[in-house]
Amino acid sequence: MLQLDHVSKDFRTRRGRTVHAVDDVSLTVPETKTVALVGESGCGKTTIAKMILMLERPTSGRILFEGKDVATMDRAALHAYRRQVQAVFQDPYASLNPRLRVGTIVAEPILAHEPGDRQAVKRRVDEVLEVVGLPVSATRLFPHEFSGGQRQRIAIARALALRPRLMVLDEPVSALDVSIRAQILNLLSDIQAEFHLTYLLISHDLALVEHFSTGVAVIYLGRVVEAGPTETLFTAPAHPYTRVLIDSAPQPDPDHPLPDISTLGEISGAIDRPSGCHFHPRCPYVMADCRTVSPVLRPRGDDRVAACHLTQFPAASVPETIRS
Repeated sequence: MLQLDHVSKDFRTRRGRTVHAVDDVSLTVPETKTVALVGESGCGKTTIAKMILMLERPTSGRILFEGKDVATMDRAALHAYRRQVQAVFQDPYASLNPRLRVGTIVAEPILAHEPGDRQAVKRRVDEVLEVVGLPVSATRLFPHEFSGGQRQRIAIARALALRPRLMVLDEPVSALDVSIRAQILNLLSDIQAEFHLTYLLISHDLALVEHFSTGVAVIYLGRVVEAGPTETLFTAPAHPYTRVLIDSAPQPDPDHPLPDISTLGEISGAIDRPSGCHFHPRCPYVMADCRTVSPVLRPRGDDRVAACHLTQFPAASVPETIRS
């Protein structure tokens, strides 16, 4: 359904320097599946989402929706694209207009894309509120009269009102209490099954990603370093950075040995990026080529791609901790 073809995005600072937020990213999101973007803060995940939502324009590369370049769409096609691609943002406290009643909030996108009689719009609003588990009486209330979980349900209802085909979920449960997260995730799963939706999930929560997604793309300093099926990637990561992310996730087992990642240091900036492999200053398996030669994404024969010099050698020469 959605394909990013060598997409890059640069920003210019006030001092004239260039921030390479997204660097030559290629990514495929299959229809009715859930693809997750994971990585540290500042790696470019949200910038990718903004470009897909047409809130930012790529510096180079193409974004294809069903094979059509979004940048070359005419006005009618772009209007249809915006209708089919909707978003649920991280903070339901900030993403809903506090001055509007819920009925108006959910009706806004319908009126913008499908202007019609009031009764038809009201019926659609009532339908989507019922789908997300809210009563019809909620239309008369303001966002501040709801809990965090209920506000996120309102945000999901607003995104669902146009019957989209792709939904971008930017940290959809990170601002919610732990007791509410499972309810929202179950709701998103039910909606996906009922309406045959495709999800692009952005999250720091690796446990959520492992449970909720069918595919994962790991991003470091704007580049995809590994991508593939969720189960394969979590079971046998091919890139050292993927292993670091998985090992950094808290383990509920008190007897689980803690990984030694103290030598990895801090992430580099997006302005003065390291040469060669961007991860080489923090990688415990760094080689000479890593410092000068930028690795490219290569197929591994197990539905995965990885950008690491180590994975190009025979298995016997690869450290046991990242050998697949």
